[in-house]
Amino acid sequence: MRHVLFNLSLSTLLACGGGGPPGEDGSTTADEPATSDAATGTTTGEPPGTTGSGTDSGPTTGLPWPEPTATSGTDGPVDAGPCPNYALVLDRPGPILWATTDGSVWESAFLQPGQGFGCVRVEFDLQTLDNLDEIVAMDPEGCPEYFGIASVFGTQPAGKVLATAFYHPMDRVRGACTLGASRLEVGNHLAYTADTAGPWAPGQVWHVILEAKPSLTRVTVFSGGQQVGPTIAAALDPLDVAVTRDPVVRLGLPGPVEDRFYPWYGATWANLQVWADVVP
Repeated sequence: MRHVLFNLSLSTLLACGGGGPPGEDGSTTADEPATSDAATGTTTGEPPGTTGSGTDSGPTTGLPWPEPTATSGTDGPVDAGPCPNYALVLDRPGPILWATTDGSVWESAFLQPGQGFGCVRVEFDLQTLDNLDEIVAMDPEGCPEYFGIASVFGTQPAGKVLATAFYHPMDRVRGACTLGASRLEVGNHLAYTADTAGPWAPGQVWHVILEAKPSLTRVTVFSGGQQVGPTIAAALDPLDVAVTRDPVVRLGLPGPVEDRFYPWYGATWANLQVWADVVP
């Protein structure tokens, strides 16, 4: 029952492929699809010195922000699986999103209008920070139980969540926000795999691979050239993939939402690649 309620809450949080929570402006998708030839996107938290937000000003809070430089993760093997015709459809080298209280989401279409996919594979580097205590101190009434990592949405404007990944490092115990096991979670609008513990330590550069295939959603993390922890998967309805057109990728999370879903303030997303088995 807890996971059913969580899925309902998750669907509300991530509904409409990037619409913010009630009372929040959120962010919108790009006007044009982003491809390896012309990557465009909408962001509310571009790193200083990059295009998109139009400003080079630094963050306005007192968190220990890292320098927004490109990271250097390690790719995992491209798993052909049921989709042997992967093509690189979006390539954004360098820093893309620097999550601050002024902006914590980057979104973009990644196919041409009307196109769908048989499979999609989203890869990026994530410079995490060991700053959980500082984020808790920012909002004493809340508890950052879940940090939004990345998502893939289906057909807009009411796109289903085809893949989403969260880092789950804290729990509210008897009213107190308490450090818990290091957990990574993955799911979609129908299924969610929660509470998978592993050695995902904050403060490292993670190379994250988030996938949506005809029958599953899964996430894998690499760091320092080695896979970290297990690959985590959740079941996905093949029909949802088959009927999807004009999908959108999201990095980060708008928020905070419900006093437990938070952006990972201070984290930097970089070196994004989206691979897809494109369907006309």
